[in-house]
Amino acid sequence: METGEYVAVVSIGDLRPGFMTTHVVEGRDIVIAMTDEGPSVYDGYCSHAEFKLGDCRLRRGCEIECPMHGARFRAVDGEVLKGPATEPLERLESRVEDGRVMVLVDWLL
Repeated sequence: METGEYVAVVSIGDLRPGFMTTHVVEGRDIVIAMTDEGPSVYDGYCSHAEFKLGDCRLRRGCEIECPMHGARFRAVDGEVLKGPATEPLERLESRVEDGRVMVLVDWLL
């Protein structure tokens, strides 16, 4: 696969609003946060201590909370809401196509 290709990860119908799910795409751990605004895709690790994020219910239906130190992020854009994190989550380019969440794979050499 060449870098810059979108790959299908999951059917949009398999995602529940208010929840986050983990997936592995081309060797990379990612998470998909599903809000009422749709899916947002991030690197699978907290920006604070690189703790692996997992499947969970979103806090208040719209916040990602790291289970290690309690850092919270806005699910729609990954921005920090509460420390100790100071950097947002790494957002990955994605789109919904033919009912599937597609992620841009640009991390392969």
